[in-house]
Amino acid sequence: MTTPETVLGVVLLLVLSPVAAAAVYRLMVIRRDSTSVLVRGSGKGDRWRHGAIRYSDTDVAFYRLLSVRFGADVRVDRRSLTLGPRRQPTGSELDVAEVGEMIVSFSGTRRGGLPIEGELCMRPAELTALLAWVEACSTASIRRTDRRR
Repeated sequence: MTTPETVLGVVLLLVLSPVAAAAVYRLMVIRRDSTSVLVRGSGKGDRWRHGAIRYSDTDVAFYRLLSVRFGADVRVDRRSLTLGPRRQPTGSELDVAEVGEMIVSFSGTRRGGLPIEGELCMRPAELTALLAWVEACSTASIRRTDRRR
């Protein structure tokens, strides 16, 4: 005979196991093969979020640090990504940014054609890598993934 506590324990285990697996996946797998950044949307009241970005041939994917999704939170098409001017953190941004980090604004198109704008905060070496990745993009070099053979 099962008790209500046993049933509750099994239900909690079934619910919390995927959440724990997603958190471990984010912390271990995604962060290992990515670049750490802070990102903020362009809307008023948007705050800085810790996360990681990963580059591919066709897009850059942003993974929030405190998220339980297995996939990327946002993907921006490489051909549409535009980086704005760089600047030093000021005011309250100094509370979240590390010494020497730079802020760069960006705009682009998410998957599905939705526009996105915001700012990235990263160390100079990571910013140089991002700039090189964006500048190395040519429309001819990006393979279409929806093409049927």
